[in-house]
Amino acid sequence: MTAVRLISHLDHIRHSTHRAHALCSRYSSVRDITRRHLFGLGAVTTAGVLAGCSTTDETGPETGSQLLDYDYLEFSGEVPADPQRVLVIEGRADLEFALTCGYPVIASGFFFGRDGALFDELDDLMPDDLETFDFAETNEPDYEKIASLEPDLIVMRQNAWVGDFYGNARLSEIAPVLAVASGSTGWQQTMRDQATRLRRDQVVNDEIERYTDLVEEIRARSGPQLDATTLIYGTALDDGGMYVITDSQANEVAADLGINVPRYEPGADENGYVELSPENLDQVSEATTLAIYAYDERPALGQTPTFQLLPAAQSGNVHNLDLTLNQGLARAACAMARRLEEIVTA
Repeated sequence: MTAVRLISHLDHIRHSTHRAHALCSRYSSVRDITRRHLFGLGAVTTAGVLAGCSTTDETGPETGSQLLDYDYLEFSGEVPADPQRVLVIEGRADLEFALTCGYPVIASGFFFGRDGALFDELDDLMPDDLETFDFAETNEPDYEKIASLEPDLIVMRQNAWVGDFYGNARLSEIAPVLAVASGSTGWQQTMRDQATRLRRDQVVNDEIERYTDLVEEIRARSGPQLDATTLIYGTALDDGGMYVITDSQANEVAADLGINVPRYEPGADENGYVELSPENLDQVSEATTLAIYAYDERPALGQTPTFQLLPAAQSGNVHNLDLTLNQGLARAACAMARRLEEIVTA
Protein backbone atom coordinates (compact mmCIF):
# COMPACT_ATOMS: atom_id res chain seq x y z
CA MET A 1 0.00 0.00 0.00
CA THR A 2 1.55 3.29 -1.03
CA ALA A 3 1.29 6.76 0.35
CA VAL A 4 -1.15 7.63 -2.47
CA ARG A 5 -3.80 5.70 -0.58
CA LEU A 6 -3.21 7.43 2.70
CA ILE A 7 -6.18 9.00 4.10
CA SER A 8 -6.07 12.24 6.07
CA HIS A 9 -3.95 14.30 8.42
CA LEU A 10 -6.58 14.40 11.12
CA ASP A 11 -5.43 10.98 12.43
CA HIS A 12 -4.63 12.70 15.45
CA ILE A 13 -2.91 15.30 16.69
CA ARG A 14 -2.43 16.79 20.07
CA HIS A 15 -4.40 15.48 23.04
CA SER A 16 -3.97 17.85 26.00
CA THR A 17 -2.56 16.59 29.28
CA HIS A 18 -5.80 17.00 31.19
CA ARG A 19 -7.32 14.30 28.93
CA ALA A 20 -4.52 11.87 29.51
CA HIS A 21 -6.38 9.63 31.95
CA ALA A 22 -9.76 10.07 30.29
CA LEU A 23 -9.83 7.35 27.69
CA CYS A 24 -13.56 6.78 27.72
CA SER A 25 -13.71 3.46 25.98
CA ARG A 26 -11.12 1.05 24.70
CA TYR A 27 -13.57 -0.02 22.04
CA SER A 28 -14.74 3.31 20.64
CA SER A 29 -16.44 3.48 17.26
CA VAL A 30 -14.29 3.75 14.18
CA ARG A 31 -13.81 7.33 13.03
CA ASP A 32 -14.54 8.54 9.55
CA ILE A 33 -11.78 7.16 7.32
CA THR A 34 -11.02 10.57 5.86
CA ARG A 35 -9.97 11.76 9.33
CA ARG A 36 -7.54 8.97 10.03
CA HIS A 37 -4.23 8.60 8.45
CA LEU A 38 -2.37 10.93 6.16
CA PHE A 39 -0.38 12.74 8.74
CA GLY A 40 -1.09 11.51 12.31
CA LEU A 41 0.86 14.32 13.93
CA GLY A 42 1.95 13.18 17.44
CA ALA A 43 -1.15 13.18 19.60
CA VAL A 44 0.87 13.34 22.77
CA THR A 45 1.77 16.37 24.83
CA THR A 46 5.23 16.72 26.27
CA ALA A 47 3.93 16.90 29.80
CA GLY A 48 3.16 13.16 29.82
CA VAL A 49 1.15 11.63 32.59
CA LEU A 50 3.57 10.09 35.02
CA ALA A 51 1.34 7.34 36.27
CA GLY A 52 3.60 4.51 37.31
CA CYS A 53 4.04 1.06 35.95
CA SER A 54 3.75 -1.62 38.60
CA THR A 55 4.17 -5.35 38.28
CA THR A 56 2.00 -8.22 39.32
CA ASP A 57 2.94 -11.76 40.20
CA GLU A 58 0.42 -13.06 37.73
CA THR A 59 1.40 -14.65 34.49
CA GLY A 60 -0.68 -14.47 31.35
CA PRO A 61 -2.22 -17.78 30.37
CA GLU A 62 -0.59 -17.60 26.94
CA THR A 63 2.48 -15.48 27.60
CA GLY A 64 4.05 -17.32 30.50
CA SER A 65 5.52 -13.97 31.51
CA GLN A 66 5.24 -11.61 34.43
CA LEU A 67 2.72 -8.89 33.62
CA LEU A 68 3.28 -5.15 33.91
CA ASP A 69 0.49 -2.70 34.67
CA TYR A 70 1.19 -0.11 31.99
CA ASP A 71 -0.46 3.31 32.19
CA TYR A 72 0.71 6.22 30.03
CA LEU A 73 -1.29 9.09 28.58
CA GLU A 74 -4.37 7.59 26.91
CA PHE A 75 -3.59 3.91 27.15
CA SER A 76 -3.55 1.52 30.04
CA GLY A 77 -3.40 -2.23 30.18
CA GLU A 78 -1.48 -5.30 31.30
CA VAL A 79 1.43 -6.33 29.08
CA PRO A 80 4.03 -9.09 29.43
CA ALA A 81 7.34 -7.92 30.86
CA ASP A 82 9.35 -10.26 28.65
CA PRO A 83 7.36 -11.08 25.51
CA GLN A 84 8.77 -13.65 23.11
CA ARG A 85 6.61 -13.11 20.00
CA VAL A 86 5.85 -9.46 19.32
CA LEU A 87 3.67 -8.40 16.42
CA VAL A 88 3.42 -4.80 15.20
CA ILE A 89 0.31 -3.43 13.51
CA GLU A 90 1.11 -0.35 11.44
CA GLY A 91 4.81 -0.75 10.69
CA ARG A 92 5.90 2.78 11.43
CA ALA A 93 6.50 4.33 14.87
CA ASP A 94 5.15 1.18 16.51
CA LEU A 95 7.70 -0.94 14.67
CA GLU A 96 10.46 1.48 15.59
CA PHE A 97 9.53 1.41 19.27
CA ALA A 98 9.38 -2.39 19.38
CA LEU A 99 12.71 -2.87 17.62
CA THR A 100 14.62 -0.21 19.52
CA CYS A 101 13.32 -1.53 22.84
CA GLY A 102 14.76 -4.91 21.99
CA TYR A 103 11.50 -6.78 21.57
CA PRO A 104 11.68 -9.97 19.48
CA VAL A 105 9.49 -8.77 16.59
CA ILE A 106 8.14 -11.64 14.50
CA ALA A 107 5.70 -9.78 12.23
CA SER A 108 4.49 -6.39 11.09
CA GLY A 109 1.85 -4.86 8.92
CA PHE A 110 3.05 -2.06 6.65
CA PHE A 111 0.03 0.20 6.28
CA PHE A 112 2.12 3.02 4.83
CA GLY A 113 4.30 0.78 2.68
CA ARG A 114 7.82 -0.53 3.20
CA ASP A 115 9.76 2.28 1.54
CA GLY A 116 11.03 5.38 3.25
CA ALA A 117 13.76 6.95 5.32
CA LEU A 118 12.62 5.36 8.58
CA PHE A 119 13.20 1.85 7.25
CA ASP A 120 16.69 2.78 6.08
CA GLU A 121 17.38 3.88 9.65
CA LEU A 122 15.96 0.63 11.06
CA ASP A 123 17.78 -1.64 8.62
CA ASP A 124 20.29 -2.98 11.16
CA LEU A 125 17.48 -3.95 13.54
CA MET A 126 15.04 -5.45 11.03
CA PRO A 127 14.70 -9.26 11.35
CA ASP A 128 15.51 -11.12 8.15
CA ASP A 129 12.57 -13.47 8.65
CA LEU A 130 9.97 -10.83 9.50
CA GLU A 131 6.47 -11.99 8.62
CA THR A 132 4.01 -9.50 7.10
CA PHE A 133 0.25 -9.26 6.82
CA ASP A 134 -2.10 -7.22 4.66
CA PHE A 135 -4.94 -4.76 5.27
CA ALA A 136 -8.42 -4.78 3.78
CA GLU A 137 -9.93 -1.76 2.01
CA THR A 138 -11.70 -1.05 5.31
CA ASN A 139 -8.25 -0.72 6.95
CA GLU A 140 -8.81 -3.88 8.96
CA PRO A 141 -5.64 -5.95 9.29
CA ASP A 142 -5.74 -9.62 8.46
CA TYR A 143 -6.89 -10.88 11.86
CA GLU A 144 -6.76 -14.51 10.79
CA LYS A 145 -3.11 -14.22 9.77
CA ILE A 146 -2.29 -12.31 12.95
CA ALA A 147 -3.88 -14.99 15.12
CA SER A 148 -2.06 -17.75 13.23
CA LEU A 149 1.28 -16.14 14.13
CA GLU A 150 0.48 -16.58 17.85
CA PRO A 151 1.89 -13.30 19.19
CA ASP A 152 2.16 -12.81 22.93
CA LEU A 153 2.18 -9.00 22.54
CA ILE A 154 0.73 -6.67 19.89
CA VAL A 155 2.23 -3.18 19.56
CA MET A 156 0.52 -0.23 17.89
CA ARG A 157 0.57 3.56 17.99
CA GLN A 158 -1.46 5.25 20.69
CA ASN A 159 -3.25 7.46 18.14
CA ALA A 160 -4.42 4.36 16.34
CA TRP A 161 -5.64 2.84 19.61
CA VAL A 162 -7.56 5.95 20.63
CA GLY A 163 -9.14 6.21 17.17
CA ASP A 164 -9.76 2.44 17.02
CA PHE A 165 -8.32 2.43 13.52
CA TYR A 166 -7.52 -1.28 13.35
CA GLY A 167 -10.08 -2.99 15.57
CA ASN A 168 -8.99 -2.83 19.19
CA ALA A 169 -11.45 -5.44 20.37
CA ARG A 170 -10.45 -7.99 17.76
CA LEU A 171 -6.74 -7.50 18.41
CA SER A 172 -7.18 -7.72 22.18
CA GLU A 173 -8.84 -11.11 21.75
CA ILE A 174 -5.65 -12.38 20.10
CA ALA A 175 -3.01 -11.05 22.53
CA PRO A 176 -2.34 -8.22 25.01
CA VAL A 177 -1.96 -4.85 23.28
CA LEU A 178 0.61 -2.14 24.01
CA ALA A 179 -0.22 1.27 22.49
CA VAL A 180 2.78 3.61 22.42
CA ALA A 181 2.95 7.38 22.05
CA SER A 182 5.18 8.90 19.37
CA GLY A 183 5.81 11.83 17.07
CA SER A 184 5.39 14.67 19.53
CA THR A 185 7.49 17.56 20.67
CA GLY A 186 9.34 16.29 23.72
CA TRP A 187 9.71 12.89 22.10
CA GLN A 188 12.84 12.06 24.12
CA GLN A 189 11.00 12.27 27.42
CA THR A 190 8.05 10.43 25.93
CA MET A 191 10.37 7.64 24.88
CA ARG A 192 12.09 7.49 28.28
CA ASP A 193 8.81 7.54 30.19
CA GLN A 194 7.45 4.59 28.27
CA ALA A 195 10.69 2.61 28.39
CA THR A 196 10.87 3.09 32.16
CA ARG A 197 7.44 1.55 32.54
CA LEU A 198 8.58 -1.38 30.41
CA ARG A 199 11.96 -1.79 32.21
CA ARG A 200 13.90 -0.98 29.05
CA ASP A 201 15.52 2.29 30.07
CA GLN A 202 19.07 1.59 28.98
CA VAL A 203 18.33 0.67 25.38
CA VAL A 204 16.28 3.82 24.98
CA ASN A 205 19.00 5.98 26.52
CA ASP A 206 21.42 4.48 23.99
CA GLU A 207 19.04 5.34 21.15
CA ILE A 208 18.69 8.94 22.29
CA GLU A 209 22.47 9.25 22.64
CA ARG A 210 22.78 7.95 19.08
CA TYR A 211 20.54 10.79 17.92
CA THR A 212 22.43 13.40 19.96
CA ASP A 213 25.75 12.26 18.49
CA LEU A 214 24.31 12.45 14.98
CA VAL A 215 23.10 16.01 15.51
CA GLU A 216 26.61 17.01 16.61
CA GLU A 217 28.13 15.35 13.53
CA ILE A 218 25.70 17.08 11.18
CA ARG A 219 26.28 20.43 12.85
CA ALA A 220 30.04 19.97 12.46
CA ARG A 221 29.66 19.22 8.74
CA SER A 222 26.89 21.58 7.71
CA GLY A 223 26.43 24.17 10.45
CA PRO A 224 26.65 27.30 8.24
CA GLN A 225 24.06 25.98 5.76
CA LEU A 226 21.74 24.92 8.57
CA ASP A 227 22.04 28.30 10.29
CA ALA A 228 21.15 30.05 7.03
CA THR A 229 17.95 28.03 6.53
CA THR A 230 14.45 29.14 7.47
CA LEU A 231 12.19 26.10 7.19
CA ILE A 232 8.47 25.44 7.48
CA TYR A 233 6.92 21.98 7.52
CA GLY A 234 3.62 21.21 5.84
CA THR A 235 1.38 18.49 4.48
CA ALA A 236 0.02 18.79 0.94
CA LEU A 237 -3.74 18.62 0.49
CA ASP A 238 -5.70 17.44 -2.53
CA ASP A 239 -7.42 20.80 -2.99
CA GLY A 240 -4.14 22.70 -3.40
CA GLY A 241 -4.03 23.88 0.20
CA MET A 242 -1.64 22.88 2.93
CA TYR A 243 -1.45 22.07 6.60
CA VAL A 244 1.30 24.15 8.22
CA ILE A 245 2.75 22.05 11.01
CA THR A 246 3.39 24.00 14.19
CA ASP A 247 4.08 21.29 16.77
CA SER A 248 5.80 17.97 16.05
CA GLN A 249 8.94 15.91 16.46
CA ALA A 250 10.08 17.09 13.03
CA ASN A 251 10.02 20.74 14.10
CA GLU A 252 12.04 19.86 17.18
CA VAL A 253 14.68 18.02 15.12
CA ALA A 254 15.05 21.01 12.81
CA ALA A 255 15.50 23.31 15.80
CA ASP A 256 18.08 20.93 17.31
CA LEU A 257 20.08 21.25 14.08
CA GLY A 258 20.09 25.04 14.33
CA ILE A 259 17.55 25.67 11.56
CA ASN A 260 15.25 28.64 12.01
CA VAL A 261 11.71 27.22 12.29
CA PRO A 262 9.38 30.24 12.49
CA ARG A 263 6.13 28.27 12.66
CA TYR A 264 7.33 25.96 15.45
CA GLU A 265 4.93 26.91 18.25
CA PRO A 266 4.32 24.04 20.69
CA GLY A 267 0.90 24.27 22.26
CA ALA A 268 -0.22 27.24 20.17
CA ASP A 269 -2.67 25.26 18.05
CA GLU A 270 -5.00 22.65 19.42
CA ASN A 271 -4.28 20.25 16.59
CA GLY A 272 -0.60 20.99 16.11
CA TYR A 273 -1.18 22.47 12.67
CA VAL A 274 -2.90 25.33 10.86
CA GLU A 275 -4.79 24.78 7.63
CA LEU A 276 -4.15 27.20 4.78
CA SER A 277 -6.46 27.43 1.79
CA PRO A 278 -4.88 27.76 -1.67
CA GLU A 279 -5.50 31.50 -1.56
CA ASN A 280 -3.67 31.96 1.75
CA LEU A 281 -0.42 30.16 1.05
CA ASP A 282 1.45 33.47 1.08
CA GLN A 283 1.40 33.13 4.87
CA VAL A 284 4.48 30.89 4.62
CA SER A 285 6.43 33.30 2.42
CA GLU A 286 9.09 33.81 5.13
CA ALA A 287 10.41 30.29 4.55
CA THR A 288 13.51 29.87 2.41
CA THR A 289 12.78 26.14 2.42
CA LEU A 290 9.57 24.12 2.59
CA ALA A 291 9.54 20.46 3.65
CA ILE A 292 6.20 18.96 2.66
CA TYR A 293 4.77 15.54 3.46
CA ALA A 294 3.06 13.92 0.45
CA TYR A 295 4.14 16.78 -1.82
CA ASP A 296 4.93 14.39 -4.67
CA GLU A 297 1.75 12.37 -4.15
CA ARG A 298 -0.58 15.40 -4.08
CA PRO A 299 0.43 17.58 -7.03
CA ALA A 300 -2.35 20.14 -6.64
CA LEU A 301 -0.32 22.09 -4.08
CA GLY A 302 2.62 22.59 -6.40
CA GLN A 303 0.26 23.69 -9.18
CA THR A 304 -1.47 26.35 -7.07
CA PRO A 305 -0.62 29.85 -8.39
CA THR A 306 -0.16 31.33 -4.91
CA PHE A 307 2.20 28.51 -3.99
CA GLN A 308 4.24 28.98 -7.15
CA LEU A 309 4.90 32.60 -6.14
CA LEU A 310 6.45 31.64 -2.82
CA PRO A 311 10.20 32.35 -2.50
CA ALA A 312 10.89 28.68 -1.64
CA ALA A 313 9.03 27.52 -4.76
CA GLN A 314 10.71 30.07 -6.99
CA SER A 315 14.16 29.07 -5.78
CA GLY A 316 13.47 25.33 -6.08
CA ASN A 317 13.59 24.76 -2.33
CA VAL A 318 10.42 22.73 -1.87
CA HIS A 319 11.19 19.17 -0.78
CA ASN A 320 9.07 16.07 -0.43
CA LEU A 321 9.08 14.17 2.88
CA ASP A 322 8.01 10.55 2.96
CA LEU A 323 5.28 9.60 5.37
CA THR A 324 7.39 7.18 7.40
CA LEU A 325 8.90 10.27 9.07
CA ASN A 326 5.75 11.87 10.44
CA GLN A 327 5.46 9.51 13.39
CA GLY A 328 8.40 8.16 15.31
CA LEU A 329 10.97 8.34 18.06
CA ALA A 330 14.79 8.25 18.08
CA ARG A 331 15.34 6.45 14.78
CA ALA A 332 12.77 8.61 13.00
CA ALA A 333 14.49 11.67 14.48
CA CYS A 334 17.83 10.45 13.07
CA ALA A 335 16.26 9.84 9.66
CA MET A 336 14.74 13.33 9.70
CA ALA A 337 18.08 14.89 10.69
CA ARG A 338 19.80 13.15 7.77
CA ARG A 339 17.06 14.27 5.39
CA LEU A 340 17.33 17.87 6.54
CA GLU A 341 21.06 17.86 5.96
CA GLU A 342 20.45 16.58 2.44
CA ILE A 343 17.95 19.37 1.88
CA VAL A 344 20.11 22.27 3.06
CA THR A 345 23.27 21.06 1.30
CA ALA A 346 21.61 20.13 -2.02
